[in-house]
Amino acid sequence: MSNGISYRPDIDGLRAVSVLAVIFYHLGFSFVAGGYLGVDVFFVISGYVITLSVMNMLENDQFSILEFYNRRVKRIFPALAFMLLLTWIGAYFILLPDAFVDYSKSLASASAFASNIYFWQSINYFNAASDMKPLLHTWSLSVEEQYYIFMPVFLLIMYRFFNSRFLPVLAILITLSFILSCLSLTKAPTANFYLLPTRAWELLLGAFVAFIPQKQFFKPFVLKLLGIIGAMLIVVSILFYNHNLAFPAYGALAPCVGAALIIWVGSQHNLGVKGGVSRILGTKPLVFVGLISFSLYLIHWPLIVFFKYYRLDVLTALDVTIILISTLVLSLFSWQFIEKPFRYSKKITRTGVISGGVFCFVFAGAIGVYGIYSKGFEQRFPDYAVETKFTEKSSRIGNCFFLNAKNYTKWDADECKISGQSGHTKSKVLLWGDSFANHYVPGFIEHKDALMFDLYQYTSAGCPPMLSFSSMALPQCDDFNRNAIDIIKNFDINFVIISAKWTDYKSRGLSGILSTTKLLDELNISYLVIGQSPQYVIDVNALSYFKHREEAEGRWPIAFDRIINDELGSYVSKKIFIDPLNQLCIEEKCLYKNNNRLMHSDYGHFSQYGSAFIIQSLIEQLNSIVPKN
Repeated sequence: MSNGISYRPDIDGLRAVSVLAVIFYHLGFSFVAGGYLGVDVFFVISGYVITLSVMNMLENDQFSILEFYNRRVKRIFPALAFMLLLTWIGAYFILLPDAFVDYSKSLASASAFASNIYFWQSINYFNAASDMKPLLHTWSLSVEEQYYIFMPVFLLIMYRFFNSRFLPVLAILITLSFILSCLSLTKAPTANFYLLPTRAWELLLGAFVAFIPQKQFFKPFVLKLLGIIGAMLIVVSILFYNHNLAFPAYGALAPCVGAALIIWVGSQHNLGVKGGVSRILGTKPLVFVGLISFSLYLIHWPLIVFFKYYRLDVLTALDVTIILISTLVLSLFSWQFIEKPFRYSKKITRTGVISGGVFCFVFAGAIGVYGIYSKGFEQRFPDYAVETKFTEKSSRIGNCFFLNAKNYTKWDADECKISGQSGHTKSKVLLWGDSFANHYVPGFIEHKDALMFDLYQYTSAGCPPMLSFSSMALPQCDDFNRNAIDIIKNFDINFVIISAKWTDYKSRGLSGILSTTKLLDELNISYLVIGQSPQYVIDVNALSYFKHREEAEGRWPIAFDRIINDELGSYVSKKIFIDPLNQLCIEEKCLYKNNNRLMHSDYGHFSQYGSAFIIQSLIEQLNSIVPKN
């Protein structure tokens, strides 16, 4: 072992940097584009601290599985139980029945430390936006708790039988987990994000640092330099990363290595290494934030979600200030009156701690299950009814709309054809884009008899119709988009309709559309670009209920600046660009409800009705634009 158990203020400082990055990222601060990487840094810290704790018990012949879990329960359960209680109260008064059912499922899974598995299985195209789930952040706690199941036993076996081989064995496990994460980028990207096997290398990296021998490998100034390099790897990642990077594989490598370097350099204080990054991280303000970092992490996210539900709009600067102050106050209360008394109490026996923790979370799980079977306590809102959602049938998932772009080879022209008016030779039109192109399909199907062309649907979630688009997070989009060109050539497509969720790609530059339009011009293929359609902060079911349930029509501010369509339109001729906001919006407020029907199925995708509504308003224009054969 590199060192025994001793308090490391620099580690608390590193926790502070991590949690602040996460909080600022969740609040939408643009300067922390990669703030989500703070969780990865937390994993490295946890791997290091837990390994030291277990090995200290083993080396002092005090190892006990029960004692290990006694410490974990004291450290985690009180603050977590407090957060779950607050969250349940907030959910009961704020969430509508369908959202409360979803919350109850996440509560039941969080109480069993399996919320990462629940979110892996439940988050997809047809679910509500993930950033409106109050317990979404508990996925990382579940990963750590699952790690705690295996790690003590693994360390015990290694200590008893392979004591001299810790480092090579850990190196092999880290490598295998990292390779699995890299392979899962295309085959199982959601599982790659949420599950332990592909996250284990981050925790094991911290364990690896704990086993590096205490030897004078480098001179003090070199160690300080390594600390600076580690800090730069973390800071640069937090400031400049984005979701287009391969994650958590290669994308998490820099911040995790940076955290490992800082932790290791800080462990060398007995060898004369003082000052540098460790001294900065050990300053009182950062240490204080680090001490309450667990409560800060637990409390900040539900507050953000509930505040969005309360506001039903984009958070203002005042909102953000209130959330920050509330997070700090509640976290201080949790740390002072919940965490510390339970963690350091000598009055509660080990049996009492473990049995009490088990009872507490069995009870929380039961409450979650009851919330599911009570249908979200629907009696709270007796006049609430959910309008029919988008269905897989209407989206033609698997054949024409792909949840994973790698399945584009399954595209079938006959199945994906929407035939227009019969009786004459018609042009062939390709609808190409992501889910915000796909949501026009139900409208085209409903009004197909009015179409003077045949439409072919070719869409994939998360893949914008930009040939220049390249994403390590969605690597198959390259092949998906190149195949669109092959379809155009092989099926004699005369015209292309291009649409996407352009707000996702604005930061990368909307000029990327030129890579597509330039090639279409070279192929002498006419095209139409449809701009960004309305998006709201929250599901329109909630908007309608809380704001305009008594009215047949409802308008509400959209969650983005509509100037995005002006910018997008500037890259193409006005003759081949349609701004759907012109049909649906008056200034920043857009029509999300009409004739007592919701225009959207969630926060932005058109519902069956909304799709038919917008296509009906565009049919005459489309028929006039599409060339006649």
